[in-house]
Amino acid sequence: MQIDITFRNLRARDSIRQRAEALYQKLERFLDPAAEAQLVLTVEHSMAITEIVISSHGQTFKVKEEDPELRTAMDRMFHTMEGQLRRSKERRQEHRGRRNRGAENEEQSELI
Repeated sequence: MQIDITFRNLRARDSIRQRAEALYQKLERFLDPAAEAQLVLTVEHSMAITEIVISSHGQTFKVKEEDPELRTAMDRMFHTMEGQLRRSKERRQEHRGRRNRGAENEEQSELI
């Protein structure tokens, strides 16, 4: 899992980079090992704009948040992304479950 962090109109600080990497690590359980992420942190007109794009399991997930505080914008963005990834994982698991249940139903009907 890789994350590329881009800073626009603000100085690249290690504390921000570490915070972003720590929040991204929390998303690890929803992503495959080959997942890639691009995080863009921008400040425009005293508003912090954070945007993340993650490619995983053949899908692309994108979230954009704005807030006067950079830290708050990052937290909200990662929280929203966690929800998207959780729903996607649940859908994949349900889809697999339906396939298996269909085979079991056919076997039971043959036994009867």
